[in-house]
Amino acid sequence: MELTFSVTHTTKVGFAKSFAEFADTIGRDCCFVIDSSLDCVEKTLPAERVFHINAEKEKDLNHVESCLEWLIDLNAGRKTTLVAVGGGATTDFAAFTASVYNRGMRLVLLPTTLLSAVDSSIGGKTAVNFVAKNTIGTFYPANEVVIIEDFFKTLSSQQIASGKAEIIKLALIKGGRLADMVFAAEDLLSEEAVTLAILGKYEIVSADFTDTLEKRIVLNWGHTFGHAIEIYYALPHGLAVAAGMVLAQEWAEIAGADEVFPAEELEKLLQRHGVNNDLQKYRNENKWRKFIMLDKKRKLDRISMVYLKKTGVPGIIYRNSNDILKDLEELR
Repeated sequence: MELTFSVTHTTKVGFAKSFAEFADTIGRDCCFVIDSSLDCVEKTLPAERVFHINAEKEKDLNHVESCLEWLIDLNAGRKTTLVAVGGGATTDFAAFTASVYNRGMRLVLLPTTLLSAVDSSIGGKTAVNFVAKNTIGTFYPANEVVIIEDFFKTLSSQQIASGKAEIIKLALIKGGRLADMVFAAEDLLSEEAVTLAILGKYEIVSADFTDTLEKRIVLNWGHTFGHAIEIYYALPHGLAVAAGMVLAQEWAEIAGADEVFPAEELEKLLQRHGVNNDLQKYRNENKWRKFIMLDKKRKLDRISMVYLKKTGVPGIIYRNSNDILKDLEELR
């Protein structure tokens, strides 16, 4: 399938059974940014054509500079293909580097986690960490995203749950066939489910490519609380957002929303797909809540709180951050 983000940016999305199958389709003028934990891939590649990145720990400007120097040493040009192999941190790093090298080089993403396949690889946002998480970035969709089945076979149950949480989020925001699959407890690792999740995110992103019209903001459901939980507890992103989604539904009821998808029903739905969280701990503890102020959607002291009214219908409440913290006291 082809996803058209703008006049200049079109992303082709495809599937392959193995890395070897993908490698047979690419030309010789390629170089690879690979998560350093993936030794099974690099053995098949020329060592000088591989740049290793230790995911989130090295997603910074110092390593971008090193990667740019490596590209220059390789005499890479704008038509050289930079292939990123890894999770969201790796694809973020490689996409940012590709976007600034010679004002943009060809980019192919091979997400190795379910979460990165349906989330960070789609939509064109790139980022590296500077002082805080993802503070420097560009909008630069990949030329291709190739989802390789063999990578998913190596994922831990926690990584799978993290990706499923993102699919469930997209399904409930968009409704339709994917939501039906979620409610029927169908396999969310199937090619159909992954494809529908990608198309769901694309539809939202393509209406607001540069994130300036507040149309992409619905994708922030679960993120205000979820990011704070992720930072404080070092929880995987998808699991933290899943917890944030449930807490957002409980918060929306406290905040007086007229229509709210029941938090209890959402929690059971997530559990049915193996996405489990110790929600009572997050309700009882308050140390994570100070990180709510780091929400990127915050404007001065006002936060755009996304919640779900009903399947296919998200809502937004604009609330002062101090009022949000006060409301959360009622969750204990």
